[in-house]
Amino acid sequence: MEDKQMEKAVSRKLTLFCVICGVAVLVLMGATVIRDGEREWKHYQTQYREMLLKMIKKEDNPTFYQRVEEMKPEIRQVVVEEWKTVDRCTTCHQGIEDPLFVNAKQPFTTHPNPELLKHHPVDKFGCTMCHGGQGLATTYNGSSHQPIDNWPITLVAKGLMQSRCGYCHKDFEAIKADRLIQGRELYKEMHCAGCHQIDGQGGNVGPDLSNFADKDPSNFSYESIEGPHSKQTWVIEHFRDPKRVSPGTPMRTYVMNDDQIECLASYVLSLTQRGFSRPYSTKVKADFVPPKVDDTVPEPELSDAADDTGSN
Repeated sequence: MEDKQMEKAVSRKLTLFCVICGVAVLVLMGATVIRDGEREWKHYQTQYREMLLKMIKKEDNPTFYQRVEEMKPEIRQVVVEEWKTVDRCTTCHQGIEDPLFVNAKQPFTTHPNPELLKHHPVDKFGCTMCHGGQGLATTYNGSSHQPIDNWPITLVAKGLMQSRCGYCHKDFEAIKADRLIQGRELYKEMHCAGCHQIDGQGGNVGPDLSNFADKDPSNFSYESIEGPHSKQTWVIEHFRDPKRVSPGTPMRTYVMNDDQIECLASYVLSLTQRGFSRPYSTKVKADFVPPKVDDTVPEPELSDAADDTGSN
């Protein structure tokens, strides 16, 4: 008798446990469905569809109008094999190549430089090649619109945008990259090659800058950095006050205004060892030859910090 009562008690507990588990699964599934429906990119696509329908007339192009009416939310992406990246930026930025959206607000507005897109079509080059950021993300925060501490590739600040041009184009004059040209000239004028090397030319007091753009942001010290812990912030602050950012560095502070600092930072951030075989990746090297070490100027004493990746 006692055994049967025990079996019934165990059976009731197991039944209750199964019911609770079933309810929990249903709740989780319901929450997943609700959360999936609330994804921000779906709202953006719905808004884009509604805005576009107001801009076009059905009688002008019935087929196109019907296609817009039938648009369903979907992840859109561009795969750039050589860049080894997947861009989903157009999942939200759907009007990026549409002149109808030139006066729209973000994320619907047309690219501010349509002429540039003629040579860099989004469907072939994506967006992160030029803008940085996390192309796989489908959220504002995840895509790194605001810098993420120690994140490998954060969205490039407006003043440093030309640094990405230097990844592919080495002939700065040909593409009229004025900030890269100025940054390169500052590098020459301040005799940076006296301590740093680029492609085997220059001194060896400070770190080799040939692959500065390829260095991981986590290799830098951010103890004295105010603001996001990104490589962009680090290099700007380092040029502004080297000894504050890298205590013990032999590098002195140069008198530069904010614009000059951004130009020099753009040039340094463009230095990469990544090679590209596509036609846009010109094989013509810049005519700049870093100056040799000036023997008339005594080299600063080496310090332990000078050998560190993030010191100079």
